[in-house]
Amino acid sequence: MRRSDLVVAIALGVGVLGGCSSTQGTPGAAGAGGSGGSAGAAGAGSCDKDLTGAWDLYATSLASGSVDGVLLVSASGFDATTSGGHLVYNAQGTKSATWARSGGGARSITVQNTSGAVNGGSIPLALGGSWTLTSISETCTLNVASGSVTGNCHGRAGDHNVGAGDWPYGTIPSPENGFNYLVSRTSTLTSQFGDFGGVWTAGSDSGSGQGCSITLEGNSITTNCQASNEFNGVMHLTIGGDCVASGTTPSGLEVSARRR
Repeated sequence: MRRSDLVVAIALGVGVLGGCSSTQGTPGAAGAGGSGGSAGAAGAGSCDKDLTGAWDLYATSLASGSVDGVLLVSASGFDATTSGGHLVYNAQGTKSATWARSGGGARSITVQNTSGAVNGGSIPLALGGSWTLTSISETCTLNVASGSVTGNCHGRAGDHNVGAGDWPYGTIPSPENGFNYLVSRTSTLTSQFGDFGGVWTAGSDSGSGQGCSITLEGNSITTNCQASNEFNGVMHLTIGGDCVASGTTPSGLEVSARRR
């Protein structure tokens, strides 16, 4: 996974999963509120209340310098651009997503959602309910409730992980096909992320022994994972009152984001 893609994966993984306009740029109707968070124009309001806006994403290491990406997010959707490609999700009207690898054509991902009552706190996107994401070769289902998240994916015969030319492999975390994933909250904590505040455990029925403990408290996210990828180990991310997020990945990569 490219380092800039890892930054976007972290941003999306902690809850920035929603929609955007179909072209790169500021997400449409940024001032519209959603059931996942509060209303607010892009860049307006303190980040403990609303994460709406355009975010510059950075990943830095002493060995190879820095790389960057851009994440645009509002109640209408998100638009993520990295060196690996461009992912857009439109949450208005008929939900849809497009993915394009760098230098490649755009591929469509069909999005179906039956909404559910989940308070995402400062996250401006409506996240709750059941989701089905379908590309040419992959289908993933996800159910997001206030105390649990479950999901699974199925792809072409022989495809071990979700990831093909029409799927944003490397830009969002890529699960294994054919297994059931469960993220469950074991205790609640006060957090700017609303119903997601607390201590969570994440794993699957793959028998691999891989999994994570995830803590969302106040303005911080901490993960402690046993995994065969860049998330193995402890990661801590804090969102400051100045709308700057910063942290360090298990591999020692410094990641940060700043709202414009």
